[in-house]
Amino acid sequence: MRTKPPIPLLAIPSRRPQVPSGIPGCGIPVTRVARADKLMSIASEISDVEVDAESLAFMGQALVQTTLPHTDPGVSSFERTSGAVSLSIIADPKIGLPFGTVPRLVLAWICTEAVKTKCPRLDLGRSQKEFLHKLGMRTDGRDGQRLREQSMKLFSSVLSIVFQKQGRFCLQNMAIADEAFFFWDPERPDDQRRWTSTLKLSGAFFRNITESPVPIDMRVLHALSQSPLAMDIYSWLVYRIFVLRVTRHPSALIPWQSLKRQFGADYSDTPRGLLDFKKRFLQRLEETLLFYPEADVTAEKPGLLVAASRLHIRHTGGARLSSLQA
Repeated sequence: MRTKPPIPLLAIPSRRPQVPSGIPGCGIPVTRVARADKLMSIASEISDVEVDAESLAFMGQALVQTTLPHTDPGVSSFERTSGAVSLSIIADPKIGLPFGTVPRLVLAWICTEAVKTKCPRLDLGRSQKEFLHKLGMRTDGRDGQRLREQSMKLFSSVLSIVFQKQGRFCLQNMAIADEAFFFWDPERPDDQRRWTSTLKLSGAFFRNITESPVPIDMRVLHALSQSPLAMDIYSWLVYRIFVLRVTRHPSALIPWQSLKRQFGADYSDTPRGLLDFKKRFLQRLEETLLFYPEADVTAEKPGLLVAASRLHIRHTGGARLSSLQA
């Protein structure tokens, strides 16, 4: 997958976004230095081992183009836009919208299992602890509570995907799950229940995530899981470069305003809001490039220039995106 070690944050070439790293005494939190050191160490470890059947994962194309909220929006509906595609998420007002890291890990697991098993009915395990293991999460009480809450939010939500371009209009409404049965006792997360917790994906959602899945490295998604934005940027960058390669376009310039609509809907629609979003986006992009240094991206004044680069994952376990050779 990779032929060279990750590039240190303080030595990113000029073609990559220049974002100052955390340096004590320079007004930047020391925690950024610790975070950068940890990510560089993990990236180095990942680069030494090729993607295998265990680490190969998938995300649905629509879920990569348009993403979930990063933080709790405090409302029961949410919309993100990417070019001609808009994704609306409608939640049960009594339960709320899914947000943050956990539903992204759950969705990656769901999409991966659906692609690999070719079956809409998924086995979540006989205990909450077992499912936490499947997701690569800690098995302590805090993560268990987060998993339970965010799973209920996610599986009770309805997605609405709209495509509008040059007079064309396409709409698809779909529930994520037709059925969800959790037999988890929050007081006894280790207990093996008599019945296995299961999830049956709706037909529309199952087709959507399995027809054109985006291959990703689950190890990278876990490494970036402190930031939902970094997780989103990673999956999107893998997909965007694939599109450039398959369409034989040398590059694409994505305006900052478009990126803000896609990744930063919670920032204010003001010049200051755009500036704050751009700063945070470039910080998280810098972290993503540690795991995908072959990605050729440049921060320009009007937007982000993404060039056709080497594919991040060159085999996809038989998924349709494997039709393009690197």
